[in-house]
Amino acid sequence: MSIYTNMAESHLSKELVNLQERFPGLDRDYLSETLRKHGGHAGKTTQYIFKEGGEGVEEAEENFYKKHTGCFLDRKVTEGQMIYFWDTRYDGHFNRDRRSIKSKDLDGNDVVLFECNSLMICEDERETKYPNYEYFNKLARSGEPCIGKSTWGTDTDDRYDEFHRLNTEGKIMTIHELYAIIHVWKIPLLGIHPYWTNEGKDIGLYWGVEARNKKKKKLPEGWTRRGSEDYNGRYCYYYDDGDKKMCQWDNPCDK
Repeated sequence: MSIYTNMAESHLSKELVNLQERFPGLDRDYLSETLRKHGGHAGKTTQYIFKEGGEGVEEAEENFYKKHTGCFLDRKVTEGQMIYFWDTRYDGHFNRDRRSIKSKDLDGNDVVLFECNSLMICEDERETKYPNYEYFNKLARSGEPCIGKSTWGTDTDDRYDEFHRLNTEGKIMTIHELYAIIHVWKIPLLGIHPYWTNEGKDIGLYWGVEARNKKKKKLPEGWTRRGSEDYNGRYCYYYDDGDKKMCQWDNPCDK
């Protein structure tokens, strides 16, 4: 089963109803024809219509992205405290407004190059700003559901300080290491995390809050996920054990 091509009449009828609700000002036959041209994929059809325009399309696009917000929702920053709000149904790495340039490959074919996340650490800043970067970056990545090697940063209500059982080296990250994790690598770190400011002179607190009060959990065996470009990075979950294949929007951990 694939969400990218499904020409079954029952599926087309269902998605056409959704498209009519999304674009009430557009002709039904036009929506039906466009849906079929895009393999029955309502997301790709929607993105195509956003580019083509039409009656009520601008308003529909605004409403679409209010519903499909993406991973990062908001933040509140005061002196010594930061609260970040995340929706972990979405891929934090996805950015629909990534900068891009048109170029040509070695064979002369047209290609589009997109800006990628990157971090450069100067050696003279490593000891003061990034002394434990590899350590905390590994912890943060290990708490992501697809990897699931630990539960670091997976619970809004947990305190991940130097005394946490997973912090085997009893360290506190710097504000620069924290920013690298949440701003550069776009990992929606959950829970309460102390961090050093002013080159290790003061302690601040970061609190990562999941908007729906969900914990990040390891996916069950056989499941993988991928962020959909057509839905602002919303994860679609895939199951494949060799005999049975399926896909769905709902996280299997929530059931």
